[in-house]
Amino acid sequence: MRYNKRIFFRLLSSVIALIVAMSFISCGENKSNDASMTESLIESYMKAFRDFNISDINKCCLADRDIYDDSKDVVKACRAISNRTEWEILDISIDGSSAIAQLRLTIPSDTDTICGSALNDAVKALDSGSDDSYADLLISAIRKRAASAKTEEISVEINMTKVENKWYIVKSLGVNRKLSDIRTSVTAVFSMLEG
Repeated sequence: MRYNKRIFFRLLSSVIALIVAMSFISCGENKSNDASMTESLIESYMKAFRDFNISDINKCCLADRDIYDDSKDVVKACRAISNRTEWEILDISIDGSSAIAQLRLTIPSDTDTICGSALNDAVKALDSGSDDSYADLLISAIRKRAASAKTEEISVEINMTKVENKWYIVKSLGVNRKLSDIRTSVTAVFSMLEG
């Protein structure tokens, strides 16, 4: 009888040890999976930002931002600036179903100056007899000015949450502010077409 108890307790302790080991492995896989998913989300979000694609930005976010009612020309001009953005993920900290990512962005520093200078370039080209439309000239000038513009490095924080095993962005004030700055500068010079 003692021999059977000893075997039973050894078998029971082995099963418990196996269960504990499996739970640690599972926990490690979940953390690794969450890290991969949050990094992938940020990459998708920043690529959508660089493409000035509000629909794709909204796919990454829990709450949709308003879709701008901009012309194709305005979107092209905004994209000419936003596609100069580079980013680096510095850190992602995950705590259960919440995560915070620290990023460093390198982005053209003064969108008002880029657009104002581009406006002057487009007017000069038009005055010199260019056959291109004013919108095409302006987009081209913005693209050239953005390519040679000074850049600035800014640090941004992106907050994420996990809902039904999928990660979403819930707050990214620094990125949203830059998106709005670009749009405001571009729409201001395009509004002069109508004025």
